[in-house]
Amino acid sequence: MIRRSSGKKVEVPVDKAAWHPSPLMGQIVLVSSRSVAGDVHVAAKSWISMVASEPPTLCLACRVSHRTAINILETREFVVNIPGEDLGTRVWEAAETLLPSSDGEGPPWSMSPSARVAVPRIQECRAHIECALDSSKRFNSEEVALFGRIVGVSIDEELLRGTPPERYRHMRPLIFLEEGLFGVVDGARRPED
Repeated sequence: MIRRSSGKKVEVPVDKAAWHPSPLMGQIVLVSSRSVAGDVHVAAKSWISMVASEPPTLCLACRVSHRTAINILETREFVVNIPGEDLGTRVWEAAETLLPSSDGEGPPWSMSPSARVAVPRIQECRAHIECALDSSKRFNSEEVALFGRIVGVSIDEELLRGTPPERYRHMRPLIFLEEGLFGVVDGARRPED
């Protein structure tokens, strides 16, 4: 059944925080970065998108004062880790982590070496995109867009089995909907289906 628009539109504020439901959703990822001193930092982010295919480039946006931006601007490397639904609660609760933990508790993530960058990747995640900072763009005094040239990609081998729609059902990536609410991609189909 195709749901058609009612035709009647209602204006809402341009502030994304006021959109309920949000017409723009973002994939939730965990970005790992390293300071010049070698401290590893992990933060949940959802303002991320591919912006070019040649060379393969993605854009990650965040506050310029955030540890993620500071680390990436200093070391010029980062890893985008793709969690599945099984990590949804952990991702939400541990939205930002400095490794090793300053409170003496064990780290919430298992870090493993990346193939192409010095920043480690999160073993529990289903896929990893290793990036070298290509450029950045400041939008205002608080926000920056970081353009990462993709230099390496890895994915759990089990996700390569089955048809493409089955692979996405198994990956079950997290989607940020609005503050306090996330969803999961749990289905995929071809346009002719």
